[in-house]
Amino acid sequence: MRVAIVCNDTRGGIQPYVALGAGLQQAGHEVRAVAPAEFAGMFTAAGLTFKPLSGPTGTEQQSATGVAERGTIASMRYMARELPARIHVWTRETLEACEGADLLTGGIGGMVVGLSVAEKLGKPFVQAHLQPVGAPTGSYPGVLLPGMPRWLGQPGNYISHHLSEAALWMPFKGVMASARWEVLGLTGRPSAADGQPVLYGFSRHVVPLPAADGQDRHVVGYWTLPAGPAWRPPPGLEDFLARAGQVVSIGFGSMASTDPDTVTKLMLGAIRAAGVRAVLLSGWGGLASVADADDVFCAENLPHDWLFPRVAAVVHHGGAGTTGAAIRAGVPAIVVPFAVDQPFWGARVAALGLGPMPLPRKQLTQQKLADALRRTLADTAMRARAAALGVQVRAEDGISAAVEQYGRLQ
Repeated sequence: MRVAIVCNDTRGGIQPYVALGAGLQQAGHEVRAVAPAEFAGMFTAAGLTFKPLSGPTGTEQQSATGVAERGTIASMRYMARELPARIHVWTRETLEACEGADLLTGGIGGMVVGLSVAEKLGKPFVQAHLQPVGAPTGSYPGVLLPGMPRWLGQPGNYISHHLSEAALWMPFKGVMASARWEVLGLTGRPSAADGQPVLYGFSRHVVPLPAADGQDRHVVGYWTLPAGPAWRPPPGLEDFLARAGQVVSIGFGSMASTDPDTVTKLMLGAIRAAGVRAVLLSGWGGLASVADADDVFCAENLPHDWLFPRVAAVVHHGGAGTTGAAIRAGVPAIVVPFAVDQPFWGARVAALGLGPMPLPRKQLTQQKLADALRRTLADTAMRARAAALGVQVRAEDGISAAVEQYGRLQ
């Protein structure tokens, strides 16, 4: 089967689809990836055919300008303002890239253009999500409203899922309709996903979805891309980790800061107040690079599947992939969410007893982080819960389970 994976997100939101594509190709399917041009290396390194989308992603620019640091509302406004100019171009490019495909697939970022392109080509679109969207439940709040008042109970949670769904599509709805007509000659509601299964690339132990509601949903497990066989840790890192004392990992992935030097000083002050050492991952500008010291090792990025099992706790931004990597590693996490789905994942970590309540980036202080580090590292019950859940999650093979579902559509 010829499968086109359409994805448009930050690096952390793209990487799981690289893993998924590699798994599909290994199973004998012909895979092509349609994604922003800056991610070409990730896909080609996995042996996948790559078709680029022109220009930077909206979420990358959002990170680069630091708007994510201002929270979800600012991020949604940014996307509503900046993305419409690109959707028409991306729709044309995706149509050309997907010619000859038997099936298109992707999450929210890919659906913005992929749903309509699949309909134009007369092919099915299989939703493949990294977040629990399209599955309302009263068991926990929606992905954009994790702070729903608890006194509203299950009805409030259920409503919050519908509100989250509406908010997720709000920046795209008008321009999608415009591109459907002006580029593809289509009108009405996109229908290519109707009757198709919906896959979720996270663990049922982390987010259980409702059953018996008539929708063909499959929570298959995380889509994890391991470090390549040729990858080696930078000089000195293994020695740093092997020394006596607790080490934590701190990094915010693609979430940039308008003042990374100040944020880095906050991190350094917190780890020193808590009496721990840290591996700082500077990422795409969330933290500044600093000189290595006795208590600090700095790197731009490191494979999470290699690093996280080697530390006592992870401080991260709450991206879906990073949250999953920390859970798989079986270590506690302190989540510092910036925007969009990150507060939801921070709330899930806390609800599962794998870390303290999230510390929103806008409210973060040195004292709050230091206190959270002390409590987390001293909490033996929390460490035991994280280790036990890590065993369960590592027992899942999300790639194979997803590939099996796609195989049924041949």
